[in-house]
Amino acid sequence: MAKNNRVKRTKADIINELNEQLALLIHACHSFDSGLQPIGKHIALSLRTLLHHKGQSQALLEQLGFRAKRYLDTAGKINPNNLATDCNLCVMQMGEGNSQYLPRCAVGGSSLWPNQWLPFDKWWNSNVIKDNKGRFFNRRDLILYVADTDGGAHVDSDLDEEYMDLSRNNSLGWIIHEGNVEKPFPSPIMACIRQIAHELLETLKIKAKDMVHIEYEPIQKS
Repeated sequence: MAKNNRVKRTKADIINELNEQLALLIHACHSFDSGLQPIGKHIALSLRTLLHHKGQSQALLEQLGFRAKRYLDTAGKINPNNLATDCNLCVMQMGEGNSQYLPRCAVGGSSLWPNQWLPFDKWWNSNVIKDNKGRFFNRRDLILYVADTDGGAHVDSDLDEEYMDLSRNNSLGWIIHEGNVEKPFPSPIMACIRQIAHELLETLKIKAKDMVHIEYEPIQKS
């Protein structure tokens, strides 16, 4: 089939697309906050569209010059002296039959890791998880694993071992005790994805306020 001619979009058209993508992302975030945790897969896909820039994959924010900005980091650095596992984008909620990871925005953040602003590449590639085998994951890893292989845009028949361990095999190692029963703590991945979306939306509320209209506040757990 002959290749059709392609016509370059106007900047106004791309800005309109950005606002539509952000509206979808905010809707998904509110659904997550209201209890629909699997929608984290759609959040990951939206984040991929906005942020991932490689080869033929053209990040929407790159097209508008926003990957040159500084981004809000709520995770801080992995502590090199900590022998336990780390997952700095989340907090653990403990409760009988209701133990889970929550994105930090659901509980108002934490003074343990003061917010800072990082250049995009450092924000995108800084490690935010360390598992019990000393394997690290950054924001890019989490978003692309979910979006590309685990239900965002595709469902692969097999998964990378480190992601399989983190998402299914409790490689953070935490255990729930319910009576005499021990259970693995649920996966942190969807909560991490939700927190990354929070960081991005808070960034754009400040850095892109002349181009986008964002009505967004996270729904916090009481």
